[in-house]
Amino acid sequence: MEKRAIVAIVLSLALWIVWFYIMKPPQSEKKIQDVKEVKRDAVEEIKKDQVKREKPVMRGSVMTRSSVKKEDEVTIKTAKYEVVLSNRGGIIKKIKYLEKNIELIVNESKFNARGYFDFSIYLGEDEFLHENILNKTLWKLSREENKVRFSTSLTINNLPVTLEKVYTFIEDSYYFRIETRMVNPGRKEVMLPNGYVIISPSDFVGPAMDFDNSYNQLNSIYYLNDDFEKPSKGGGFFSKNGIIKKENGVTRWVGVMSRYFLLLMIPEDFAGTGVIYDNRENTGFRTGMFVPVETLGPGKEFKKSFKVYLGEKNKDKLASVDASTVDAADVSKWIEPIRDFLLWCLMKINLLIGNLGWSLVIFAIITKILFLPLTQKSTESMKRMQALNPKITEIRDKYKDKPEVMNKKVMELYKKEKVNPASGCLPLLLQMPFFFALYSALINSVDLWQAPFTLWIQDLSLPDTVYTLSGFNINVLPLIMTGSTYLQQKMSTGDAAGQQQKMMAFLPLIFIVIFWNMPSGLVLYWTMQNLLQILHQLYISKWSSKARST
Repeated sequence: MEKRAIVAIVLSLALWIVWFYIMKPPQSEKKIQDVKEVKRDAVEEIKKDQVKREKPVMRGSVMTRSSVKKEDEVTIKTAKYEVVLSNRGGIIKKIKYLEKNIELIVNESKFNARGYFDFSIYLGEDEFLHENILNKTLWKLSREENKVRFSTSLTINNLPVTLEKVYTFIEDSYYFRIETRMVNPGRKEVMLPNGYVIISPSDFVGPAMDFDNSYNQLNSIYYLNDDFEKPSKGGGFFSKNGIIKKENGVTRWVGVMSRYFLLLMIPEDFAGTGVIYDNRENTGFRTGMFVPVETLGPGKEFKKSFKVYLGEKNKDKLASVDASTVDAADVSKWIEPIRDFLLWCLMKINLLIGNLGWSLVIFAIITKILFLPLTQKSTESMKRMQALNPKITEIRDKYKDKPEVMNKKVMELYKKEKVNPASGCLPLLLQMPFFFALYSALINSVDLWQAPFTLWIQDLSLPDTVYTLSGFNINVLPLIMTGSTYLQQKMSTGDAAGQQQKMMAFLPLIFIVIFWNMPSGLVLYWTMQNLLQILHQLYISKWSSKARST
């Protein structure tokens, strides 16, 4: 292996680093249909709404009026969800995703989440940040099959307003519907304090996990001006950590993303005029949509309907609800087919094995067998290259002052001996799509969440930490993988030239940095590939010895 092979390895490692730490997965193609008119109208609304928000705010007074004396709950069950709703705030108190039997409302977390899905209407930014009185009010409750209606009364500047929140659950669908309705029952016009409302789903979505682990992070998400956005708290490395963040634009949906699940609020037949999200460090990930509200004349109403997607990061499920939500799956379209195939294989193997860790081991063996002809050819090429080392050293010494001539002579030698200096990297490069796909599966697929292997490895979706020392995690598998990488490289390079030996000695250090905090399932797969390659090289060496002796 000469400079070209070394460069190929360095480039492949650089690609890994760029992919995982810098590069954002490419967004899927837009498939939004019949939204041009909605967008045109929304742009006009944005202009009007922006002017309203720039004017001095008329504070006014908002008070609730409720005759309900006690909290009441109602339970609804469909093919997808089991839901408990409460009239205290007209909220969803519990909701279980039945396909995986997972409760998605988290009552306790380090982010001080509210512990329910409220789908609130806020009359201003201060309410948005600190919760409004409507979430504490006892609403009237009525039910008709899979439809639950909450209603309450309030006064705005001493003028009466009736507010309704209607949940409609669809029997076999990955979404339910929420309709918000504000009615002026009086004889005078009612003007909202700010001329708009902020409508938001919730500040958190489960399942309950160890949220101190960097893999289990949450994000505010939204779709603004035909772009999917997933901001982090603080807004980026060069952004100051403010209280809120706001953006104007055509808003197709807002929501919150956990590691495996999404909660999205998608307007029907209209678009919002901007987004706002909670940027404080120790609070939830509430994201709201600005919706302008004109002055309500006597008997007039303000009514908006939303689809609410609550489910996995699955493009097919998202597309069945609304085409604009597909990007929220946050999976690269280039990796997705391999990822889906890999998951399918693992699940099929797991039907026989019953342990996803051992299923990964078997999958590693299968892929090794499939790549065996290429690996064999690569190994033979590397052996021939090692045999050429004395001649290459002689050429270098002879033409050390003429680098162009030296490179030309080396390439002529490779061509004469029919050796490809980059062939040793081919198995590594061909494994990269599987590596990326497996990483994506372990990060985004709830099927692999909390999947145990054996001994200390009890969750393949997380690093196999056995001890934490002063905040630093001690992980065992990356150490085993690094040792196997060093041994494999030592066996494959043999008596290689000094420059190559130095490069090969440095590679395990690069690998341990990359793999240290990777999910243990991914490190297990790569370790198995190393061990199988070591066994293969031992077999080749033994076979070659026998061939020479005969």
